[in-house]
Amino acid sequence: MNDKTETIASGWRGFQQILAARGHRRLVLVEGDRQAAIAQVAGLLPELSAAQGLWVGREQDAIMAGLGHIRAKDYRRVLGQELPVLVWDGWEGTSPDAFAALSGTLRAGGLLFWLMPPLAQWSDFDDPDYGRTGLDRTSAHPFAARLAAILAEDPDVIRLVAEDASVPDLNRPEPGRAGFQPGQTAEQQALVADIVRTGQGRRRRPLVITADRGRGKSAALGIAAARLLESGRKRVLVTAPSADNVATLFAHARQELGDALAMDTPTQLTTRSGHELCFLPPQELLSQRPEAEVVLVDEAAGLPAQWLKAVLLGWPRVVFASTVHGYEG
Repeated sequence: MNDKTETIASGWRGFQQILAARGHRRLVLVEGDRQAAIAQVAGLLPELSAAQGLWVGREQDAIMAGLGHIRAKDYRRVLGQELPVLVWDGWEGTSPDAFAALSGTLRAGGLLFWLMPPLAQWSDFDDPDYGRTGLDRTSAHPFAARLAAILAEDPDVIRLVAEDASVPDLNRPEPGRAGFQPGQTAEQQALVADIVRTGQGRRRRPLVITADRGRGKSAALGIAAARLLESGRKRVLVTAPSADNVATLFAHARQELGDALAMDTPTQLTTRSGHELCFLPPQELLSQRPEAEVVLVDEAAGLPAQWLKAVLLGWPRVVFASTVHGYEG
């Protein structure tokens, strides 16, 4: 690595560390030639904390960059995860729903690289996703033009020229006196108590949790599930559109249970006393109908209403958690 490359890499690493300390994330808009943008981002990723990151676009580009690959239409299976880096190849199309959803998966210090034409060309750019919405039949795109104008004026958006690999102005936030520390908010603490109360309480009294994405619903479910096992519940079941959706839930349950765990897999936690937290896909849950004192449904908006009704009627204590605003509304 030459001195210039090391200077660039060091600048990005320091920037990411400051963001993580402040609990911030950043959008990095990479404007210009598509192949140049891919090459610049792929060359930068090894210098960042990019393990477990995702590339939305062509699979061969994801492989070259060393990231996992996902198609935009499959975005729901990533909900509930926390990503350090997300690369979105806008030349392949930008679905607003998927883009908004996946941007919410970035953890503190996370970077979202958006590969696009220069902002001045957005009003004339024929986004491949327009065919899905009928906008491909229009000659101008005023919404795209307005979005470009907003991004151009936002000082927190980092703009890179695809053909220019020099160190950008990263607009670093001021380091805080006390670093950002993840923790339960008062609202989250109250929510955990409500979930535990529901799980220990009378039958047929479901709890419905709604909030914006990123407010800690999955974390609260995981903490509450662990406390239910510790308080005597023998089996707590979890369901969601996919196993990936409950990664955060299980991470917080795992942390809460600590040394009490006897078995630990990505979709099953068993305590030394034999109590267990298990994930089952919704169709498997409804076909097998295993016994459980409590069922938790995460990302409930991603499941058909008839399935939710069947879960509600099939188990004595049910908790639903869902985002109901924006793209999931």
